[in-house]
Amino acid sequence: MPSFQSMNLKGIVSDLDGVAYRGDSPIPDAVEAFRRWHADGIPYAFVTNNATKSAVDFAAKLTRMGIVAEPEQVFCAVSATASLMRRRWPAGARVFAIGEQPLFEALEQAGFTPAGDDAEVVVLGFDYQLNYTKLSTAVRATLGGAAVVVTNPDLLVPVENGYEPCVGVLMAAVQAAVPSCRPIVVGKPEPLMIEEALGFLGTPREGTIMIGDQIATDILAGQRAGLRSVLVTTGVAAAARLDVTPDIEVASLLELIAD
Repeated sequence: MPSFQSMNLKGIVSDLDGVAYRGDSPIPDAVEAFRRWHADGIPYAFVTNNATKSAVDFAAKLTRMGIVAEPEQVFCAVSATASLMRRRWPAGARVFAIGEQPLFEALEQAGFTPAGDDAEVVVLGFDYQLNYTKLSTAVRATLGGAAVVVTNPDLLVPVENGYEPCVGVLMAAVQAAVPSCRPIVVGKPEPLMIEEALGFLGTPREGTIMIGDQIATDILAGQRAGLRSVLVTTGVAAAARLDVTPDIEVASLLELIAD
């Protein structure tokens, strides 16, 4: 793998869960690394598949942990999902969503109408209160011809005491029940949020890196966006993929700080 110094760092796009923190616990080396990058004037932005919070919520969380961040620096699955849906469906389209309040608010602000079995679109997001009734409604709507939009395909999310199942598990359940459905995935490994982050940073692709803890989402998304990728081993244990290799692998973000 090439050395970090050979990357000529101009900007940083980074995942959050498993990179900056695990659940509500900051990763100390990551906090220190972002502090140093901020002090050195290296711009950074965050892209997260987490669809339970808004950009304002994520920025506030990072700030509490000691990482300087404003809402405009955070690109999350909630806003990306609403943005994609506005481009594909007209205002007023009937939508059944599984998720948390920020997702519901984003869909409402985008002009979509809440629905049930008669939904034109089923949106699958992370829901702490997921139950059989919600899953049944999603399956019935999908059987009726509704399109399926998935905020992110992650199977696991890192938390303080291990891992929890994520939206990819819910997507797999709906696909098992309706094999003919072809979900539209919004979050990583699709490069949409990374492209938005690059637009915000205004940095050249050849000088911008993508940092993540998951090969199948973060690293692949960074490569699809034309960025060099850094895998940090502080989050979900990375499953090897023969077709995806990070440019650099580190155990701590402080390894990326140039001497």
